[in-house]
Amino acid sequence: MAATPPLSNTSFVKEWIQKLSPPLTPDNRPLKRKLATPPPFCSMATRNTSPKRPRRDTDTEVLPSHSVSAPASSVLTLNERNTFSPPSSQASTRSPRRANSPSRDNIAVLASASPPTITEPSSGLKTRPPQRVTEVIARLEAGLDRGWIPGRLRNTIMQDQDFGYQRIEPHAWDESPARVLLDLDPEENYVLRKVKEIWLNARVCQSRGRDENAWCMDVVQLLVKLAIRLEGHKKLWLQSVQSQAIATTFLSCDSDALGKPRLLDRKADFTLSYSHMPSPGFEDLYSRLRTANNPVVSHLTDAFTKTTALFSCVEVKPASGDHTEAEYQLSIWMAASLRKKMQLARHVGMGDKSSLVEPCFAVVGHQTHVYLAYIGSEERDIVRILGPEVGSLGLCETSSVSGIFRALKLWRNVVRYGRDEGVDGFWGGFMGAVLQGLAAGVD
Repeated sequence: MAATPPLSNTSFVKEWIQKLSPPLTPDNRPLKRKLATPPPFCSMATRNTSPKRPRRDTDTEVLPSHSVSAPASSVLTLNERNTFSPPSSQASTRSPRRANSPSRDNIAVLASASPPTITEPSSGLKTRPPQRVTEVIARLEAGLDRGWIPGRLRNTIMQDQDFGYQRIEPHAWDESPARVLLDLDPEENYVLRKVKEIWLNARVCQSRGRDENAWCMDVVQLLVKLAIRLEGHKKLWLQSVQSQAIATTFLSCDSDALGKPRLLDRKADFTLSYSHMPSPGFEDLYSRLRTANNPVVSHLTDAFTKTTALFSCVEVKPASGDHTEAEYQLSIWMAASLRKKMQLARHVGMGDKSSLVEPCFAVVGHQTHVYLAYIGSEERDIVRILGPEVGSLGLCETSSVSGIFRALKLWRNVVRYGRDEGVDGFWGGFMGAVLQGLAAGVD
């Protein structure tokens, strides 16, 4: 028998290693080392892209009704009653604690607040309103029952294709003797053109469901500015105060559910203000007020508006808006305005303050609601606001050409009352006298 040749040291080592290492199988084949992530500045062309996306392992089977981002145990079944709010938001909506909604407050809250603001219709009052209030109502009603459309515009309106068919009462036309003119004068043409613009805008706002801003800018503002142009004599401005806060001194307060005091605060959309321009504006008067160290003459905190004398206010809502909320807003705004004016009147020692009577308005879509604000009790700073008024004052609207001319007549009466320098006007009977006293440095 031939002897086995001796193994070399190298062969012996290889045979020993093979005995120690198990054979390679698909189950114990070594994993490939992951490629390092290329630095962010590497271009996509130099990266080794995999032909397939790596499968993401998961222990939970995802069904079609499940959300991949949340475990199945917390899945929210979607239907028409829920939203895509995150879980924390959903939990908060199920909480019994709920913030107070502004629309829950109304004029009844103001009546029991301190100081009170009482808003109610004039019909059914136990005592007759002060004489000054009834006089102002009569002044605003002038010309609203008959002849509020210039008779010379009849043919032009009835033949205008843009207006289409308009049902206009016979007594709406002004039957005063017409001037001997073949054509309309420039002012008549301008008024008719603006009335048409207001009417068309109001139709679009109504039919297309436009929001409060559209009604403010495209309907109410155009109407009031037209009245100011015709009757303002460059003494009054229309000023937006939508974003301007009321000084807290003039706000009423009541208690919340926990018994803590809270201020009742709301804003209005527009006010009429007395011009800062040179004469016929009141630039000189405002300058003398600053010199006398009495520059603050309004209830608002805005740097400019607090130095500006204000008159009336307008709160606007769209056609689908809440009249009750508009009434609540104008009540707060007007009450604060009257309390500030009372403070100024006391400062100059004015005895009879009965001339402090101002109209204010809640415009909801086409309809204009008219109110009158005055001081009910000087000792308790009670403000009374009567309205909405009925009769011819309740017929001012913008859904028809006739209604727009009637609303324009109303606003012309308002502007005329506001800038009237006689004792029956608001400027001559109250505001002008108070500011002149303040400008003279009366203590």
